[in-house]
Formats: sequence, C-alpha cells, structure tokens
Amino acid sequence: MRVNPDGAGPMFQLGSTLREARTRQGLELRDAAEATRIRVKFLAALEDERLGELPAEVYARGFLRAYAEFLGLDGDVYVAELNSRLEARRPPPPPPPEPRLRLPSLDWRPTALVSGAAAIVLVSLLAWHYGGRSQPRPQPPAMSQVAGAKKTIAHRPAATTRPSRPALARLVLVAARGDCWLSIRAESRGGRVLEEGLLREGAAIRVAARRLWIRIGAPSNLDARLNGRALRGLPTDTGNVFVTAAGLEPA
Repeated sequence: MRVNPDGAGPMFQLGSTLREARTRQGLELRDAAEATRIRVKFLAALEDERLGELPAEVYARGFLRAYAEFLGLDGDVYVAELNSRLEARRPPPPPPPEPRLRLPSLDWRPTALVSGAAAIVLVSLLAWHYGGRSQPRPQPPAMSQVAGAKKTIAHRPAATTRPSRPALARLVLVAARGDCWLSIRAESRGGRVLEEGLLREGAAIRVAARRLWIRIGAPSNLDARLNGRALRGLPTDTGNVFVTAAGLEPA
C-alpha cells in the first residue's frame, strides 16, 4: 500500500500485489501465460508496472483484468486503479478559444425587393415597346415540326442512375481453440469501436461494416467467416488487419 500523491487516499501497487498472489500459489510466469493465453513478457510488464511495453491501453486493461481474475483477485478494482493512473498521465485539455467579435449583420431584403420590382417594371416596358412594332414571322409547317421535335428532345428528362452502395464486410469470429483478445473498429484504427475485449473460448461475435480494422491477440485460436465463406490468411501472431467484402488487407 502506498499513499496517493494528490491526497485523495491510499492506492495499492498493482505489480507487487499480482506477483505476491502468483508466488503464494506456487505459480511461475509461464504457468500463468499458458492459462491466460497472455505472453510472459506482458505478464512480467504488468508485475513490474511497465505499462508502456503493452501494445495499447485497451490491452493493458484487458490483460490486467484477465491476470487478476486468474489469480483470484477482483479485476474491476485493478482496472479502476489502472484507469486513474492513465488519466493522471494525460495532459490537461487546451483552453477554450477566445470569443470573436461579430459585427451586426445588415438586412438587405428591403433593398432587394425594391430593386427587383424596378427590374420587373423595366422589362415590362421594353417588352411592350418592342413587341408592339414587330410581328412574329410565320414558320412553314415542316420547320414548326422540326422545332417542336427539338424542343421535346431537349426537355426530355435524363435517366437517373442510382449510385451503387458499397458492399458490407459481414464477419463472424469464433474463438474455436482458446481465448482471444480483439479490438474491432469501423473504417480505421481511430474509427468507432464495434467490439473490444477478450473473446472466451467457444464464444462468437458478428460485426458488419464497409471496412473493418482489427487487432488480434491470438489469431491461431480464431475461426473466421466473411460473408458466409471461410476467411483465410489471418496473421500467425498478434497483429493488425483490414477486412473488406473482398477479403483481408494489410494494416
């Protein structure tokens, strides 16, 4: 137990409590790694509180919860302590921008109405003046028919075509051979989170998007089907991939 430097109360040491719980049970790191499907180097990083060596914050939370619960500890308490430390390390948000001075807007509608009325009167006078002096010359019947046909063709509405919608990648993932960590986002690594966390052995998830970004913790434990067909080519180790309706793409 150590004291929180901001005076909010005591907080425990994550790494030492994990190590003590493991040693009390007579377990080695490799025993815990085989049981949790988490690499030895990541478990050692948790016990030494070297959080910067973990792949990402989401994996730090997931690994910590799984490891704590494997040792019989309360995973929620450990994740809450980790979240408080991560929040304390983040820089403060930038100050809000200063309000800009806005000039009052002028209402031009009365002027526009007067100008429009004057233009209508002027056009009417010109039409009366020139229209009364000249008469339209009659056209031969053949010319009238040609002109009418051209007018009909010119005003015929063009056929509208609807843009084709992009195909969706409908992906089913099954943890067939053991637990697997997944982080699935729409479009890119910074996109909306669709699924995130530990997929237990025997469980399955279904996601669909035009493009999926996926980070897989234990690809060898997964079976994948894309739009009803088996998906081959998943990485052999922890890694990132893109999935579209056409198949896998490197990320």
